Amino acid sequence: MPDLVTAAGGQPVAACPGGRSAQTSWERIAAALPEVAVVAPCGFRLDGAAAQAEMVARQLPGVPVWAIDADGLVVRPGPRLVDGVEALAAILHPGQAAAVPPGRTRRIA
Repeated sequence: MPDLVTAAGGQPVAACPGGRSAQTSWERIAAALPEVAVVAPCGFRLDGAAAQAEMVARQLPGVPVWAIDADGLVVRPGPRLVDGVEALAAILHPGQAAAVPPGRTRRIA
C-alpha cells in the first residue's frame, strides 16, 4: 500500500515502503500530521472499509478520512492496481486527477 500511495503522488506516514506491516498507535499516526487518511483494509469491500473508517475519523479529528474498496482496487495483483493508484490520486489531489467511478471510494469525514 505505501508504494501505491507514493505512485499516486502521496507520502505514506503510517507504513514503510517495502517493509512489513508494523503495529503503531493513534498518537504516532497523529504526530506524523497526515493530511488525509485512507482506510483500505485487506479483504474488505467499500461498506466494510467505510465502517472501519468511521472509527479512524474519531481517532483523527480534523483529518479527512476516506474509505476505499481495497478488495477491488489495491490488494489483488494485476491491472486493477492501476485503478487503485488512480483512486488514491483522486483522493490525494482533488480536481487534478480523474474522478473515481462511484462505489469505489467514500469520504467519511
